[in-house]
Amino acid sequence: MSEGRNDTAIGIVVALAAEERHCIGAATNVESLPSPAFRTHLVTFGDTPCAIVRSGIGMVHAAAATQALISAHQPSIILNFGCAGAHRRDLLPGDVIIGNRCIYHAASQILPDGTERYVGFIDEEGSDIAHVSKLHAVEADIRLVERALAIVHRNTIEPWPGGQRLPIANVGAIASADIWTQSIERLDAIHRRHKSLCEDMEAAAIGRIAQLHGLPFLAVKDISNNEFLRTSDLFDFSDFPVEEVGKRAAAVIVGLATELGARELIPC
Repeated sequence: MSEGRNDTAIGIVVALAAEERHCIGAATNVESLPSPAFRTHLVTFGDTPCAIVRSGIGMVHAAAATQALISAHQPSIILNFGCAGAHRRDLLPGDVIIGNRCIYHAASQILPDGTERYVGFIDEEGSDIAHVSKLHAVEADIRLVERALAIVHRNTIEPWPGGQRLPIANVGAIASADIWTQSIERLDAIHRRHKSLCEDMEAAAIGRIAQLHGLPFLAVKDISNNEFLRTSDLFDFSDFPVEEVGKRAAAVIVGLATELGARELIPC
């Protein structure tokens, strides 16, 4: 990644071009940087300089892109946004999830009887592999959670086309893994285990890298699909409003970045 401007205040990681464009479209002073790995834009929201990196789908891509972003631009805050699948029957497309914690739900041990035991992120303690510390969730910065929620409460969330009701905002856990869960039984099991509201494929990885660097972190997602109500076809989105994914989460991120301002950032 090019070093570009060195006054980056906020780093924003997003997986898809379809999601990224909602953020880029609301920015000023947009500068595209050449990169062999991750497409990066330097932008301004209000008077806040930000770097937006498009990671691509998945935990490995998300972690690598976040590290590259931090190394190149030294942001004070890491934000993530994008679309997600619902983990509750009452969550509808367009609803916004402000993640107060992110769980790497695929980090599990398969026991001899075939049952699963969640272990989360594991760190070796010292040089003794027999003694490890376990991190069950990446906690979001509570001040960022509160400010994001205030932004949603001050502004109406744009309705989802053909939606059954106006979108609402929820604060809760985001479950992440390189998995698209369509089984109702598995969705219920993940929700029972983690009290998760939705799932994506990046947030926990991004949050973990931010945490390792001691940076405040927040992920905001909007619900694009609810498998309890309608099964999503992984290979056919011909009747799916792709232009809507990430739009509502992007609006929250843009509002948050603008409100924080270059001189009013939450300290590390």
